Amino acid sequence: MIRLNEKSLMLLEDCLNECNPKLISVVRDNSIHSYTDEFYNELRQCVGSILVQKGFNKDYSVNSYGQQLEDLIDEIGRLFM
Repeated sequence: MIRLNEKSLMLLEDCLNECNPKLISVVRDNSIHSYTDEFYNELRQCVGSILVQKGFNKDYSVNSYGQQLEDLIDEIGRLFM
């Protein structure tokens, strides 16, 4: 299982639900204790695409949802760097 707090995990699942729903079960699988860098990057890519779609105001400033997504991208990055 991905080592994120519940709030971050739920946000990640919301993103995955939009771009790759089959990964939700992989993220929640308690029997998996190690993921590849490629897998983590795939998660970050998904969150990044949702950030581009929904994370900015009309003036291109980051909205509160976008800030949460940016924080999640950083949090996922710290899991494998």
